[in-house]
Amino acid sequence: MSEVLTAAVIGLGKAGSRFDEEPGRTAPWSHTGAYLALADRFRIVGAADPDARNAERYRQRCPGVPIFPDATSLLAEIRPDVVSICTPAGRHRADLEAVLACPSVKAVWCEKPLATSLADAEAMVKAVADRGLPMVVTYNRRWLPMWRRVKELIEIGAIGDLICLRVAAPNRLHSIGSHALDLMRFLAGDPNRTVAMALPQLVETGEPAAAALFDFPSGAYGILQVTGFRAQLVIEAEAIGRKGRISVREDSSRLTIERFGKHPEYEGYQRLSAAGEGRYASMAQVSVFVEAAAEVATLARDPKARCTSDGASALKTQRLIESVVTGAGYA
Repeated sequence: MSEVLTAAVIGLGKAGSRFDEEPGRTAPWSHTGAYLALADRFRIVGAADPDARNAERYRQRCPGVPIFPDATSLLAEIRPDVVSICTPAGRHRADLEAVLACPSVKAVWCEKPLATSLADAEAMVKAVADRGLPMVVTYNRRWLPMWRRVKELIEIGAIGDLICLRVAAPNRLHSIGSHALDLMRFLAGDPNRTVAMALPQLVETGEPAAAALFDFPSGAYGILQVTGFRAQLVIEAEAIGRKGRISVREDSSRLTIERFGKHPEYEGYQRLSAAGEGRYASMAQVSVFVEAAAEVATLARDPKARCTSDGASALKTQRLIESVVTGAGYA
């Protein structure tokens, strides 16, 4: 068996640990939860957070793990193999610089988005590449079986050539919208052009809210639909092709395929008819954090191993975020 990797977690809030405190969670939903679930591959040796409440809750969860006020003080004393960066996105660059100065680090696991500015994101990806380290970024839908199936269906032509892809999600462009934009890229590729519209009536917690249209090289177009405020959680997608439609609802983990056939009433027209439906493992059943952590363990030993969501891909998503922000007039 391979030697167990040592891990440190910087940022002990929701993604770092505290999502797992929520009573409805049935699968590990944090970096700490993933490391604990993979105890045969990881041992947590340090953590950092300036918030006293977060630190105290972490002591209760992981007694014996030393907790420091910040990344710099942690890495001055601890030499981990793997480091998770789970602080607010505006701190990611500074925390990554501290991590990269630690010679023992073999892999970095960073929460999305990479940063709140494109310049910081570009600097982060360059710094990681210059150091020769692998970096996993948690755009978690790339690990979810249902969304992987949607991508496969589009690629094999199950609905013919793609005409339109709509991805729907609530407001807050960085914290929630970034997931939707990454999903857009995952399913349809990188767009050539973005046309964005500000939605000031949906701004919440200071984050931009904006809808957008995208033009893809394939000839398809995309729609980023903002469904409302954060609390009304709607994550869904609709892909329309020349032969049919795929509809996806994340809340029910349901995927529906319909195909065009002759319309019984209107001469020369077609209508959609059900061609298949399935339910897939949900986020309550599959921990995308455990899936991501497993990749981190592999990459720490083999930096050239396959990575589902790496820094280069996350940077492309950051550029798409930036195009929506500037196009909507927020920058």
